[in-house]
Amino acid sequence: MVKSLKAPVVIVVIMAVVLIASFILPTLRGSKVTAPDFSLPVLDGGEVNLAGLKGQVVVLNFWATWCPYCVAEMEELDAAAARLAPRGVKVLAVNIMQRETEDSIRRFLGEKRHNYMVLLDAGSRVAGSYGVGGIPTTFIIDRQGQIRRVKQGPLAPGELDNLVKDLL
Repeated sequence: MVKSLKAPVVIVVIMAVVLIASFILPTLRGSKVTAPDFSLPVLDGGEVNLAGLKGQVVVLNFWATWCPYCVAEMEELDAAAARLAPRGVKVLAVNIMQRETEDSIRRFLGEKRHNYMVLLDAGSRVAGSYGVGGIPTTFIIDRQGQIRRVKQGPLAPGELDNLVKDLL
């Protein structure tokens, strides 16, 4: 009987740690961790290197087309990218490319022009280097390349503005 309870207890403990971390991580306003550098292809062509964006506040949002929470936040992410761009904020929507292709991402996004840049993380290599365990997950990186905030779950209207306001 004890062996049969071992796995469920471990699962409950892991879930509790993840839940607690999801509340604590977004509030770590004073901590600084250097953001892992990366270079990723842009859906529309070219490549983005994080080091090349030093001097700007970078919003790094990990997402997928099959994630309902990601889809729900896309309109807000686009609107926030438009509002914040004049203030030196660069929004990067990093598709983790699990179960999808460049063509399926293009079809999902449609012909509409977006205010954020869509990056392709084939094999979720960059997501792994950031420790992304679920999507959507958003990292706020300051002008010196330090991770200042982590938001797990979808962004609420206006939330991104609040997450970056003291970094502008």
